[in-house]
Amino acid sequence: MRHDNLYITGVGAWYPKPVPVEEAIEAGLYDDATRRRSGQNSAAVAGDDDTQPVMAVRAGKLALRHSGLEADEFGLLLHATGAFCGLDGWNVGSYLQQQVLDGNGLSVEVKQQSNGAMAAIELAAAFLAGRPERQAAMITSSDRFERPTWNRWRTYPGLVLGDGASAAVLSRAGGFARIASVATESRSDLERAQRAGVEFTPYPDFDDPKAYPVNLVDRMRAFVDEEHEGRISEVFKRMNEALILSVGRASEEAGVRPEDIDHLVFPNFGKTMLRQEVLTPLGLDEARTPVEFVRETGHVGAVDQFGGLEYLIRAGRLEAGQRVLLCGIGLGFNWTSAVLEIDRTPAPVAG
Repeated sequence: MRHDNLYITGVGAWYPKPVPVEEAIEAGLYDDATRRRSGQNSAAVAGDDDTQPVMAVRAGKLALRHSGLEADEFGLLLHATGAFCGLDGWNVGSYLQQQVLDGNGLSVEVKQQSNGAMAAIELAAAFLAGRPERQAAMITSSDRFERPTWNRWRTYPGLVLGDGASAAVLSRAGGFARIASVATESRSDLERAQRAGVEFTPYPDFDDPKAYPVNLVDRMRAFVDEEHEGRISEVFKRMNEALILSVGRASEEAGVRPEDIDHLVFPNFGKTMLRQEVLTPLGLDEARTPVEFVRETGHVGAVDQFGGLEYLIRAGRLEAGQRVLLCGIGLGFNWTSAVLEIDRTPAPVAG
């Protein structure tokens, strides 16, 4: 959908200290051959005090400050996450609403895995269009990938999982970037690719070796064997088609070709995975992606897109007149693409 008065007016991101890949190799958690394929230098790994909600609060407060808005101007907070939120039996959205926005507006948690923050743009746009008395919405995201649920180094070949949080402020009253268009594609017939070979359970059973740590490779293999006679190429073909449609529709509605966009922010995949599953299908190259950022943090779920945008600002690489493509890919599967037009060179994000 094309937008004429939807803007990003502030962003924020917070990442813990990166752990060099060499340390994981020395500990037997990773291997040099995979490192060469992924090109990963390090992964952002949370410390004991870096819980998912706390990291989200840090990023949200940075985005609020960067926006220059007051908390009482917000009508909505959407929190995107894919992993455990720090505590069962509570509402992380309400916590963030209180801690970041002083209780203003309302809050909703978005569970769409790594596409959550991008999908939240669609939800925030609809909310703001229907509630003209509230001009701003906050999108936060945080994830932390810890054992016994996750093995950050081996969940998926060529992919290293990192920890951190990011946030963005959306407004109808102007900002440094206009969201020219947003387009989402969904392929729910592929959701079994993440659950084949395991069963639903009433509670997490960390003693079940089939279920934990999460092994997306084994689940994908079981899905391909059961439904596609072992032809994984059929699955990737459908995924590539949806990605191309999402990026193509967002670009067309924004009046720009993907190859002419100045900056490309995709999920923080390793270099081989990014090339095979994203860049090659789209006919794009790595040069316009924030490679150095990706290789330091790893894939932080739904955090990657606004985190990448914040990095481009921090690195002084965004200028008025440029365009940015943000693209999320979430298990399930869902793809959301957004084209931004940079109206003015954004101020640095205060740390």
